[in-house]
Parts: sequence; structure tokens; C-alpha cells
Amino acid sequence: MSQSILDTVADPRRVNQTSELSALSAQELTGQPFSETLRYRTALAALTSGGAELVTRILTVVLSIVTARLLEPVEVGLLGLAVIVIGVISMLGFYPETAAVAARGGRSDHQYAFAATEVRAVIIALSLALLWLTFPVVAHYLTGKEDAAIPLRQLLGVLAWMPVLELLSGYPQIVMQRRLQLNYIARLQIIQPIVFVGLAVAFLLTGRGYIGVAWASVVSAAMTAAMLWWRLLWRRGPAWEFWPSRSVRYELMSGTAKVFAGGFGGYLTTRVDNVIVSGVLGLASMSFYSMAWNASRTPVLIFNKAISFVLMPTLARIQDESIRMQRAVRECLQYSNLLLVPICAALFVSAPSLVSIVIGPKWLPMVPCLRIMCLTALLHPAVFVANALLVSRGRAHLSGIATALQLLALVVLIPVLANRWGIIGAALGDFAAVTILGVALYWTARAVAREISWNMLSTFVGPLIAATAASFVALNIAGYINPVSARLVCEISLVLVIYLLILTVVGGRGALLDLLRLLVAIARPRTVATGSQA
Repeated sequence: MSQSILDTVADPRRVNQTSELSALSAQELTGQPFSETLRYRTALAALTSGGAELVTRILTVVLSIVTARLLEPVEVGLLGLAVIVIGVISMLGFYPETAAVAARGGRSDHQYAFAATEVRAVIIALSLALLWLTFPVVAHYLTGKEDAAIPLRQLLGVLAWMPVLELLSGYPQIVMQRRLQLNYIARLQIIQPIVFVGLAVAFLLTGRGYIGVAWASVVSAAMTAAMLWWRLLWRRGPAWEFWPSRSVRYELMSGTAKVFAGGFGGYLTTRVDNVIVSGVLGLASMSFYSMAWNASRTPVLIFNKAISFVLMPTLARIQDESIRMQRAVRECLQYSNLLLVPICAALFVSAPSLVSIVIGPKWLPMVPCLRIMCLTALLHPAVFVANALLVSRGRAHLSGIATALQLLALVVLIPVLANRWGIIGAALGDFAAVTILGVALYWTARAVAREISWNMLSTFVGPLIAATAASFVALNIAGYINPVSARLVCEISLVLVIYLLILTVVGGRGALLDLLRLLVAIARPRTVATGSQA
């Protein structure tokens, strides 16, 4: 599971982000001079959005730990495959909802919601029918075993209710989003994963296995649908005009096609690698691969949350001021690398101890894969910044080129490398694909914003040297320490302490102090001068 089953109910696509962007736009992007206040407030917004993502990821980790301890790797693999298959259907059904929320026609909100529900119902019905007709072929490719087809069918039979329940909840959600009634939806997006994880853990502890996890997902989705409809009926608002006109249907279908073209390739890149690994190496290997993916990408996804929802609108506001844009890009890369590099180094060094303690010795085969993916994670800050720059310049569609290259690399490289070196080869294929994505996005962003100098090496080399030296020392010292829990504490402590010491020697002292001053200013916003220029 490149994305765990929690993403079926706490998918970042489903979380309404309009409230964050609206608040930022109203307070900061109003045409006033770009002041130091904006710098600190956007940093505060980044910490807030990153904190919200952190809560979701903590729940993901909790569920991953419980499933890893109570289920066998093959069972975790079956659960992951079922989530991927149903997730594709849910994703296809999500595009009409996005198009309906973004539509700017003069018709009523209910007409757009009804049109989206029509299109979504057709997509879901056709997708589920196609899955039912092709299941023997799909099951044979995904599992390679006849005996695995039966539990996979059982899981899909339960999780198939997910897109149906999302269809039911989509109508009130569209109406409420179009009316900017966002707080209630935002609260639900917090409550739903909490309910899901609570039920899933309870079902696992009581011996209901992976089927219990699937039913927990369905129950939490049903709860969300019921609460959305209750809210919509309680606050009826204007008269309900259901039947959409021909122009509304045309606008909705056109918007759906555009959203699909822009987003589906990127969605596939987070899923197709698991399907390939399962088909080539089997369910157990896919479980090791996906667990390593989740562990290495958790800090990356938190950084992505902060970068995507803060840097993009900030760059959009100052896109005509190249000096300020360059500063924003440089500081985002600098601070991301300062924080992400030591986290990845600590995870690289402590991987065997961490895996043994947290999810058990039976998952130790994932350690080499996890270490390679820690290196892959270091490439992502540049990817996120380049993508934010393209979106802020109105060139978001150009990122599809890089995404297509990444998808092609995954499809071509992972089967070849996995056949030769197992999950280590699959991890190397993932590293190569992300490298291709990063290079393509970087040069595309450079071509779009020629006036910006990225200073990539100056923001990355110092943290990389410090983290490499710290990792070398920790690996050679901590290995002599027992028990494993003490070794884990020693490994992480050595990496972080030595990283900070060496970073100050190789020229990172100023960057560290600047980051510290920024965090202090965020903690005490009254000390920020409102009139100084960035």
C-alpha cells in the first residue's frame, strides 16, 4: 500500500482546503505590499497545515503498526491490493465532484450537485461492473495464486460499498462547498479517520482480521454521509432546483475531463508501483515494499502539505517580483532541507531497530528497501517547490509531462529491477522514477520562470554533508549498544546532535539561526514588524 487503507477515508484529496486558501487570500493576498508580516504568517500557515497533516499521518502510522503486528504480511498485502483497486474507482468518481465545486456558471448549487451525481453514478456503476467481469484476470495478475483470489473477492465485496457511500455523500458536500460552508466539512474530515482507526483497531484486537478493517472503513464512510445529509437538510437555504440544464451537464462533463487529464496520472504514480511489485514478487514482498514506502514518505507528505498550501498562493501573489520570488523559493528549499535531511538520516540509521521494536522482527526484510527510500525522500522538496511554481504561474498542466515520465519509468524499470534484485530492485526503480520526475519538473519550472535562480546546491550540500557524517558515526557506534531500545535512542540522538554540530562547521550556522528566529517570531507574532519589507 503506497498509501495505507486510512487514505480511503482520510484521503488528502477529500480534505477541503478552501478554508485555508481563502483565509490566506483574504488576509495576505489583497494587493498590499509583500511585507515581513506575510513571511511570518505564511510560515505560520505552513506549520498549521503541516500539523493537520501530521495528525492524519499519526493515525496512519497507528493503524499500520496494529495491522503489521496482528496480520501476516500476505494478509496486509491483500488488504493493500483491495484498497488500491477500490481507490481507483473512488478516484474516478471524485473528478465530477471536483468539477462541480469549481464550476462558475450561474445555475443553482443543487443543479451542479445533481449533474455531478449523475456522472459519478455512471462512472461508479461502469467501474464496478468492469471489475466484476474482469475479476478472475485481475486477481490472477495481482496475486498469482488461486487461493488468494477468494479473500481478495471478499475484501472487494465489502470495500465496494465505499464508492457507493461516497456517491451519497458527494451531493451535500458539493452544495456546502459551493456555498463556502466549509467548517462543518473540515470537522468531519477530522472525525472520520478517528472513527475509522478506532473501529479498525477494535476489530483487529477482537480477531476480525482484515475484513474488520474493511468494515470499519465502510462504517465511517456511512457515518460521514449521514452527517452531511443531516446538515444539508437542517440548513436548507435557497429553494432546491434539482434538474440540471444541458449547459450545466456540458460544463460539468467538460470540467470532469479536464480534472481527470490533469490529475489521474499523478494518482497512478502512487499506486501502480505496488501493483507491479505484487504481480512480479507476490503479496508478501508487496507488503514489505509498501510499508517501507509509507514509513519513508510520511515526513515528505507533511512537508508537501505545508509547501503546497502556502508557497503556491504566496508565489502567485508576488509572481511579478522576481527578487521576492527567488527569496521565497530559496528559503523554502533551505528550511525544508534543514529539517527533512536529518529526519531521513535518522530513519536510515535506525531502520533495523525501529522496525524490530515498532512492527516486529518479521518485517525486517523491508529494511534495505526502507533505506533506499529514505534517499528517495530527499528529492521531494525540489519536486514540491517546482510544482508550486508551475501552479502559481498558471502552468499546472505542464507538470503532467513530468508525471507521465515518472509513470513510464515505474512501469518500465520496476519489473526489470524487481526480477533481478527483489524489493531492493523495486526501491531502486522508485528512486529512478522520482529522480526523473524531479529533473523534469526542475527544468520545466526553470523554463517557465527564467528570472529565478534556485541555488539548489547551496541549500542542499551543507545538510547532506552533515547528515552523511552523522550517519557514519552513528552506524559505527550504536551497533555495540544493547538492548535494541537503547540502541534506537542512541542512533537517533547521535544523528541529530552530530548533524547540528557538523552543520555549523560547514557553513549552516546562519541558516539554522535564521530558521530559529523565524520559529520564535511565529511563536510571538507581536514582535514582528508589520512595515518592514521582505
